[in-house]
Amino acid sequence: MNSSPDENAGRAYAERTVRALGAGLRLQTWVAIGMAAVAFLAGGKVAAGSSFCGSLAVYLPGWLFTALVARRLGGDTAAFLRAAALAEFGKLFLTGVLCAVAFIWVRPLAPGWFFTGMIVVLATGWVGLGRAIR
Repeated sequence: MNSSPDENAGRAYAERTVRALGAGLRLQTWVAIGMAAVAFLAGGKVAAGSSFCGSLAVYLPGWLFTALVARRLGGDTAAFLRAAALAEFGKLFLTGVLCAVAFIWVRPLAPGWFFTGMIVVLATGWVGLGRAIR
């Protein structure tokens, strides 16, 4: 069965988008590691661990969101929107759970470094998304 030109264009766009999202996640990984190194040099082991925990609290839910939504790219629009909405809710919920877990069970924790790691990795995700859209 032959595919229509529109279907082929949709698949090509989906493949480019998935590659760009993967590149964004790799960038976030390296930024999280770099941020932990900066925190270690500036504040020691507690700062580095706190920064890395904050980075993970943003990175892991973002990775899960990307994995769930990327499977629906290029397919049925309704299925994509449903998956994106559920994945976004799951991402926000998991981020909250990971933050709560860190503040309850990670001792000692430097809150400033924790939130710095979160913000830097989150901003890196936005940069990666901006690069993917271009």
